Amino acid sequence: MAFRGVTGNIPDVTDDHQLKITGSVESDLEYASEVNGKAYSWSSSFATAGTDVEVISIKNTSSSDVLVIDEIVVCATGACVFTLFEVTSGTSAGTTITGQNLNLSSGLSAPATSYGNAAVTGSLSGNTLAYQCVTAGDSTILDTKGGLVLGQDDEIALTASANTTVYVTLIGHYKEL
Repeated sequence: MAFRGVTGNIPDVTDDHQLKITGSVESDLEYASEVNGKAYSWSSSFATAGTDVEVISIKNTSSSDVLVIDEIVVCATGACVFTLFEVTSGTSAGTTITGQNLNLSSGLSAPATSYGNAAVTGSLSGNTLAYQCVTAGDSTILDTKGGLVLGQDDEIALTASANTTVYVTLIGHYKEL
């Protein structure tokens, strides 16, 4: 929260010695984007060729920042269950996708290894973190409220349960350890 005076950065005081201030609140995602230029989105879309296909994976490779996942947007042309899980072993591979900086003037690249836009292979699912169901042609947001945190070399992935076209976007930000 930031406090500023009504007429500028120095708080105003009335003749009765009362402080006149304005306040603003911004989310960690907003702060990471505006101040640090470290907010990103990763997107993947393709027609799956089977069931339980891994559609996106993201591994935090930063040694100085954790990656906080704020929300995951999922959509499918057919009814589908998405499963979010922690990758506990194996080495993910596939088509590399690049995290897009949400601060368009930042120029910082996301310190992550990420795959999508085709089936991701090689990783083994560990702990299931969440399920998200969508009906045909529908989209929904899995709002993690900043509670999903990836330390260095932590990785998550998402699978789709049906043979359908999927669209997935993960939105997150980096925060100092």
